[in-house]
Amino acid sequence: MKKPLIATLDLTALDRTTPAPTPDPIAKERTVTAEVLGRPLHIPVKDIDEDPGQPRQEFDAASMEELEQSVRIHGVKTPISIRPHPTEPKRWLLNFGARRLRASRAVGKTTIPAFIDRSHTDYQQVIENLQREDLKPRELAMFIKKKMDEGEKQAHIAELLGVNRSMVTNHLALIDPPACIEEIYTSGKCSSAKTLYDLRNLHKEFPKDVERWCGSDQEITRASVSALSAKLRGVQKSPTAPSRNEQDSKKRVITAASPIPSLIVTFQDRSGTIDLQQAPQQPNHLIVNFADGKQEEVPARQCQIEQILFP
Repeated sequence: MKKPLIATLDLTALDRTTPAPTPDPIAKERTVTAEVLGRPLHIPVKDIDEDPGQPRQEFDAASMEELEQSVRIHGVKTPISIRPHPTEPKRWLLNFGARRLRASRAVGKTTIPAFIDRSHTDYQQVIENLQREDLKPRELAMFIKKKMDEGEKQAHIAELLGVNRSMVTNHLALIDPPACIEEIYTSGKCSSAKTLYDLRNLHKEFPKDVERWCGSDQEITRASVSALSAKLRGVQKSPTAPSRNEQDSKKRVITAASPIPSLIVTFQDRSGTIDLQQAPQQPNHLIVNFADGKQEEVPARQCQIEQILFP
């Protein structure tokens, strides 16, 4: 009779004292992302919080209704961007996509497609909305003020936003403006930061005149503000004060024998009125009275006529 075969088992592997490694949540997240091959994750809507520091705060009601109807029928086609919540585990903080998230909640969607972006910053939030033209002027102004309160300089803010420094300066005019300018903005009569900046500067010099003008049915445009500036500053000129023409007999003088129209021009995003009472020092140049109160001699070829106002 053959002896039965006895298998020998090596049990030394059971005598390990090294603990198993703790799962890395970030690595797990990367694994999940890799498994879906770059496609967006579907995150429960209830697990996502809007960023309280999100610069965008104004949402048009009619536009939101249209988006809700689209989401109800077709769902969210463009994923939102999220990052892990800094203080609440298992929750997410919205980078951008507030309208899509709100619309999903409104129509009862339980999940929403999203990409995870841990490196997102508040500057990127603003830039994303600026590129989509979703950010209102007041919202950008509040963001700029917030950054300045944190100690950042206007030039640095403009550089990080990728905009001209004058754009930063212009938007600051929307922070705590005079009541008449606040009314113009909130009523929708004008939302141009540049135009309201010029109007606010004019208000500093002629508060009563500007308030009376703002309360009229006048259309609020860069051209109309420039015309108002020319009118008010023209009234303020002393009739006995010598002009540059009177000081230099070689310069041409345009008399008041016939009415002279006002030419409103734009030069390098600045609006102003051509001064026809003075001759420029350089050929092919114009003297322009800008809405900010400055008078400069600029190349004529770089000026664009916006409006001709006849007296």
